[in-house]
Amino acid sequence: MATILDTVPRNATMCEACGIKPKYVDPSGTQHSYCGRSCARTGVGKAAPECLLRGCSNTGTAFNGFCSVDHAKKGNALSSPSAHPGPKTQLQTHNHNDTGRTKPKAPSDVVHLSEIPSSATVWREFVREWNSKWLSLEGSALVEKLYEISYPTSISDAQDKYLQGSQATGQAHILRTFHASQCICDMGTKGPTLCKWNSCGICNVVGSAFRSIAFGIQSNIGRQGKGLYSSRNPASADRFATSCLSSPYRVMIACDVVLPQHLDKSNSVVAGDRVVVRVSDAIIPRFIVMYTKQT
Repeated sequence: MATILDTVPRNATMCEACGIKPKYVDPSGTQHSYCGRSCARTGVGKAAPECLLRGCSNTGTAFNGFCSVDHAKKGNALSSPSAHPGPKTQLQTHNHNDTGRTKPKAPSDVVHLSEIPSSATVWREFVREWNSKWLSLEGSALVEKLYEISYPTSISDAQDKYLQGSQATGQAHILRTFHASQCICDMGTKGPTLCKWNSCGICNVVGSAFRSIAFGIQSNIGRQGKGLYSSRNPASADRFATSCLSSPYRVMIACDVVLPQHLDKSNSVVAGDRVVVRVSDAIIPRFIVMYTKQT
């Protein structure tokens, strides 16, 4: 039976789920499809895509078009590699020891998340950097969990090629920045895994290496125009962090940004604390940071 919401035309500015409240507009000026997290989770108004494996009707396509790693493996075994392009997500963790950093060795076709223990050197180095860069009059922030990100060769090769191209025109340098967005899932509570919500600004960015952000949008639009925005100060990025109520953590992504020796507005902009790049290969997600604010 058709409901009133099905038969009455929707206002383009109203939530696509409830049709009652206006769509959420984040601080960067980006308008989302839903009014908030609850409606974003329901996804009413846009049918959730189903798993590509024949005979499976589960929704969710975060794993290379499939609902799970298992179905992604089965699906790829039955079809050609080019049938469903894009990285999948591996759920296993990688061990790090206390004496140094063990580089996660990701399989060639997956995005790999590796949980860093607080006893590892890489944890101590990151927390030291985090504390030195967090500049806020409202207090500090405590790193609770840290996931390191490793990408398949198809993505890492493109990133390396961009760096080499930038160095060919001068001495390029790499800058650590931080990117925060709406995190729909309860990241950090169920191990190092990405969610399937197309409205999750954290998991979509990590899973695609900034090739797409929430709702499949390829860039933000802010004061510096269309591009991929991040901040050198994590406290500044925290203004854009929104976490779901079921998670005790706030979440952001630590990135490496490649900046050419001679900045040009067509490829990159540094405006105070804000750093904007125009292409995804110029900004590389390195860590997912789960933290709590201390007052």
